Amino acid sequence: MTTVPMRQPLFAVDHLSVSFGRNPGGARVVDGVSFSVEAGQTLGIVGESGCGKSVMAMSAIRLQASPPSHIESGRLRLDELDLMAMSRSALREVWGKRIGVVFQDPMTSLNPTFTIGDQLREAVSLHEKLTRTQQNERALQMLKRVGVNAPERRLSQYPHELSGGLRQRVLIAMALICKPQLLIADEPTTALDVTLQAQILDLLRSLRDELGMAIVIITHDLGVVASFCDRVAVMYAGEIVESASVRDLYTAAKHPYTRGLFAAIPRLSTPRTDRLAVIDGRVPAAEDRPKGCAFGPRCPRVSDRCKSSPPPLTPDGSGHQVACFHPVAHP
Repeated sequence: MTTVPMRQPLFAVDHLSVSFGRNPGGARVVDGVSFSVEAGQTLGIVGESGCGKSVMAMSAIRLQASPPSHIESGRLRLDELDLMAMSRSALREVWGKRIGVVFQDPMTSLNPTFTIGDQLREAVSLHEKLTRTQQNERALQMLKRVGVNAPERRLSQYPHELSGGLRQRVLIAMALICKPQLLIADEPTTALDVTLQAQILDLLRSLRDELGMAIVIITHDLGVVASFCDRVAVMYAGEIVESASVRDLYTAAKHPYTRGLFAAIPRLSTPRTDRLAVIDGRVPAAEDRPKGCAFGPRCPRVSDRCKSSPPPLTPDGSGHQVACFHPVAHP
C-alpha cells in the first residue's frame, strides 16, 4: 500500500499565550492558542468583539507592539522560519515580503499625507531593489490586478480622494505587492456594503488561487466564513473553543457558544415580530476570567465541573475539535 505523505502547514501557531501590561505576567488576553494553515488554504478566525482575535493574529506574526503586549509562550513557524527566534530587524524583512497584512480600517491604515503611489512604491522599495520606473510599473500592475479603475490616476491621489471600496483594494494591493506566502486579513469587509463585500472576497479568492498563498481572515461575520474559508476556528475569551472544516461546523457545531452565534444570525424566515436570539452576558475581561470554563457564566449547559476546571480542546477523530465538557450531540 502506498503511503501518502502528510502535507506540512505553511504557517503554524502552537500554544500561543499573550499578556498585556507594563511587564510580562499581566492580564492574559490570548491563552494557549494553536492552529495551522496550508498553502492555498483559508482559515477563518471568528468570535465576538473583544474575544482576542486581532491581538492573537498580530501576535502570531509578532506584529503586536511590545510592550504593552508580551508573548508568554508559544511556537510560531512560517515555512522554515522560526518567528520566535528572529530579531526585530530580521522580522522587518519578513513583514511585507513573506507576510502581507490587510488591517481593519482602510482610512486609518493608509497615510493621509502621502499619495497612493508613494505608499505602494515604498512597500516595494523596502524589499526589492527596483528603479522608480520599475516600482511604478509594479504598483500599476497590482492596482489593475485588484480591480482599481483608472490606476494611473489613482497613483497621484490621496486616500481621502478614494471611496471606501477603493481604499480597501489599495490596502490589498499593498499587502500583496511583494507576493507574500501568507496573508493576514483583519476584518477586510467591515463597513463595506454587501456588493463590495462580495467583490473583495472574490478578489482575495482569485489571488489566493493564483499566488498559492495561505490566508488567515479575522471576522465576526459567519456569512463571510461560509462563503470564503476552508476551515474555521471559533475564539472566546482568548481561547479557541471549537475548530473544524467549514462544512462540519455549519452542519454539526458542538460548542454551546458556536451554537449561540449561529442562532443569532437573522434569517428571512424569522417573523418580523420575533426578537433575534442573543447570548446573555458579555465576553469577560482578561482580568475577570472565571476559574473554570470562560463561557460558563453564559452557558445554558454549564455544570459544577465546568465551574471548577477549564475544558481542553479535544479532537473527535475527524478533524473537529471542541473545548467543552458537555458538547451538543449530533446524530
